[in-house]
Amino acid sequence: MTSEEVMELIKGDTPMATELYEELTREEVETLLVLHNCLDDMLEEIGGCFDITLSTMRILQNSMWKLRDTLKFRPQADDEGNRPAHWKPYVLKDDPRAWYYEEVNA
Repeated sequence: MTSEEVMELIKGDTPMATELYEELTREEVETLLVLHNCLDDMLEEIGGCFDITLSTMRILQNSMWKLRDTLKFRPQADDEGNRPAHWKPYVLKDDPRAWYYEEVNA
């Protein structure tokens, strides 16, 4: 796959196959989680110094969101455990620190 094809996939102009291509080990998913958190950190830094074009930042942000959604990374719970702590690095969905919304019936 060429770099142009990769950029088209990132931009969302080319539909991705829905068939399972390859199963990932937990170690591979943890590696992807590190990548996700690096992208998140880069977006924070770029946003702080505004030294990037907005379209490039949008591509980075969309890439991070696709990675997060595809692999179901979760925000950590805050110190009280009842809200997401979006400023903390995301974790795997089965991590005990992972935050999930719980509907409370009043």
